[in-house]
Amino acid sequence: MSQTKICPDCSAEYFAHVENCADCGAVLLHPEENLKVQEERKICMQKKFENPVVVREGSLKWMDELYNSLIDAGIPCAVNTESGCNKSCCGDTYRLVVSKEDAEKANQCIEEYCMEVHPELKVSNELMGEGKCPACGTPVADDAVECHDCGLILLIVE
Repeated sequence: MSQTKICPDCSAEYFAHVENCADCGAVLLHPEENLKVQEERKICMQKKFENPVVVREGSLKWMDELYNSLIDAGIPCAVNTESGCNKSCCGDTYRLVVSKEDAEKANQCIEEYCMEVHPELKVSNELMGEGKCPACGTPVADDAVECHDCGLILLIVE
């Protein structure tokens, strides 16, 4: 094996004893492993898919993060844009699309990524699963719209 490791995300180079990238936290790979990962990513990025469905909408930065997360998981996807109005009052809309067959897997991957990026969501989901307010822990009814103790809105009614 080589005496260096490479970050698969930012391409920074490290000594072989280092495990994670200091810049982005990714697990470092030996050059041979990194080459294989980059080839797999390239194949996944070029893969065509049919029956596209939108799995998320949002800012370009957020769609790019989710795109990379799905590509890393081996799920082919694309980011599409729809231009805003010609009056410049509406911004562009960015959509992350996957094949209909991969939609469930993509949503699960996105959910896991969100839990990794925002660990507080996991705690909130656990509290809600126990019938408690995610902000203060007070027991709330399943059909409650807001917490009677702290006032947190639990359900958005349109």
